[in-house]
Amino acid sequence: MKLSSVGIIPDGNRRYAKAHNMNLVQAYSVGTGRAWDMLNWISGYKDIKVGTFYTLSLENLTRSRLELSALLKIFDSQLDKVFKENVFEEKGIRLKFIGRISSLPDSLRKKISMVEDYTSQFNDTVIQLALGYSGRAEIVDAARALAIDYKQGKTGLDDLNEESFKNYLYSEARDPDLVIRTSGTKRLSGFLTYQSAYSELYFSDKYWPEFGKKDFKKAIDSYQERKRNFGK
Repeated sequence: MKLSSVGIIPDGNRRYAKAHNMNLVQAYSVGTGRAWDMLNWISGYKDIKVGTFYTLSLENLTRSRLELSALLKIFDSQLDKVFKENVFEEKGIRLKFIGRISSLPDSLRKKISMVEDYTSQFNDTVIQLALGYSGRAEIVDAARALAIDYKQGKTGLDDLNEESFKNYLYSEARDPDLVIRTSGTKRLSGFLTYQSAYSELYFSDKYWPEFGKKDFKKAIDSYQERKRNFGK
């Protein structure tokens, strides 16, 4: 089966830290390096045009101040690398950030805007980073935006269907054909709740920092062996 869109839930960084006697900053740094690897792996599959990473959930923002501060500092430094790494220009990768971005610090939001603007010229592959993201929040925010448009006479009830509703979601990209989650946890945890209704799911027992290129290929191969009938 053709695979054009893949979702990634990179889970298990904290358990990896505990298993390897690391602190969280070290483990998250290893996990971040794995995300950069994934950019190249995805680009190696010409049919994959969209990759969406569950980078930071809305619930993650309630973690301890110390851990959250470390996470945001790592992410901030990784955004700086976007302007230095040639992979975006060479591979034609555009970055898009989805979620309640307004819940993030002002300095980080400004840098996110700069990154989106810089990579907007590249359109071979779209990589979405879900930040401050919750599938339920996305649906609520979409419903609110729809209600505002209805109130202002910009849309009507007859215009509303499953496809038109997608226009109000954070993600403008095609629905994920495959969602991969690492660490052995077998749930989606609010990832692309609306869009993943018919996604194929693949769960790896490996923690995210341990997930390698061969593991990614194994997930892709598993998808290729399946038959999708979308309930028909």
